[in-house]
Amino acid sequence: MTEPESSTGIVRVGTFGAFYQRFDELLDMSTSLATYFIHSRRWRENHDATLKAFLKRGGTLEVFLPDLEHHELMFSLVRHFDDGPLIPSLVADAYRYFGRLARDFGQPTEIWLFNKYPTYSFYRFDRQAVIAMYSNVAAKKELPAFEVAMDSSFGTFLAADIDDLKKECRRRAPNDLDDIIRAAPAGPTYWDQDLSDE
Repeated sequence: MTEPESSTGIVRVGTFGAFYQRFDELLDMSTSLATYFIHSRRWRENHDATLKAFLKRGGTLEVFLPDLEHHELMFSLVRHFDDGPLIPSLVADAYRYFGRLARDFGQPTEIWLFNKYPTYSFYRFDRQAVIAMYSNVAAKKELPAFEVAMDSSFGTFLAADIDDLKKECRRRAPNDLDDIIRAAPAGPTYWDQDLSDE
């Protein structure tokens, strides 16, 4: 991980995996976290204990996840990744994970479900954010990520993007997510269909 010398607001640059320890540090020093990703199973597994400690001491959590009921989005996600057929079940697992956190810690109080294909993921803390890029191809690879200061042009862009996302996303209470999981089509065969005529 490198530390660029510039006034752009970029604090660190590296592969997403290189931020493993930094995520724990940011969770330890923050009172709020907003996340936007497809499912981030490995991130949740790696930082589960630190995230729970963050919530235990009163941290607030906002979560943006794909809308399982939006068939075009799910079809696109399944087709884009080399583990695509697993994506719907991994998203459902993220729903369950954050639903459990809400029951145990009262956070998140709501989940925002997005219906547009994501161009990047983010983890916004009090004063910093980690932004990770998505690949344009299905092949699995180390993805670039960078940490930015929220009081910078990058931070201003992200804050505005979060505000706009809240206008476009469906807001759901965490205890409603089980109903969405039950209503979603099951199995990879559905998601592998050609939905172009729908």
